[in-house]
Amino acid sequence: MHKEIVDSKFLESMSGKRPFLKRMFTVFISQEPKRIQEIKDALQSQDVERLRHLAHSLKGGAATIGVDRVRECCLNLEKASKAKDMKAALTHLDSLEKEMRNAYAFMFDYLAEH
Repeated sequence: MHKEIVDSKFLESMSGKRPFLKRMFTVFISQEPKRIQEIKDALQSQDVERLRHLAHSLKGGAATIGVDRVRECCLNLEKASKAKDMKAALTHLDSLEKEMRNAYAFMFDYLAEH
């Protein structure tokens, strides 16, 4: 089964808190591109500790707003950095960037519709 971009159960649980959810999405869209750039920089400079930390903190942020596929990519990136496997980390970064684009698109649509 393919996971949803944003977990529908999470969205349902937030249906009465739409302004709050919109604010969370807005913050995610405005903050996270910077963190993705920091992840890329850490990967390029082979800073595994920083990479692990960044992946871990993005994982937490993603979990909070129900973007499970992003959370999974972060978990994989975190594991790769712990194992100091930069080749795997690069692959996971590609997946992460793709899932982040999906998440942004979903959030932009949501914000436009509500």
